[in-house]
Amino acid sequence: MKKSKSDLIVIASAKAQPGKEKVLEQALLEVAGPTRLQPGCVSFSLYHSIDDPMVIIGFERWASSEEHDQHLKGAHVQILISKMGPILAEPPKIISYTVINEE
Repeated sequence: MKKSKSDLIVIASAKAQPGKEKVLEQALLEVAGPTRLQPGCVSFSLYHSIDDPMVIIGFERWASSEEHDQHLKGAHVQILISKMGPILAEPPKIISYTVINEE
C-alpha cells in the first residue's frame, strides 16, 4: 500500500450573509498565510463556489489530525472564529476525511 502524502483532508464551507461576501473573503485570507506556516500543514487553499458566490470553500491537507487540532487552537483561528458570527448566514460545514488512495 502506497503511503499517502497526508493523513487528513479537511473541507470547510462558509456561506456569507448577503453583502458580507468580501468581509468573509478577507477574514479567510487573513488566516491563510499563518495557517500555511503551521507545522503539519501540507496545503491550505480557498475557493469561491461557482453556483453560489456567497460560499467559500477551504481545502486543507494536514500531516496528522493532531497537527490540525493544534491549528484550531492557534490565535489566528480563534480571532477568525470570533469574527464569524455577524458575517455568516449559517454555521460553517466542516468535514474531515482520511486518505484512502491517491497518486
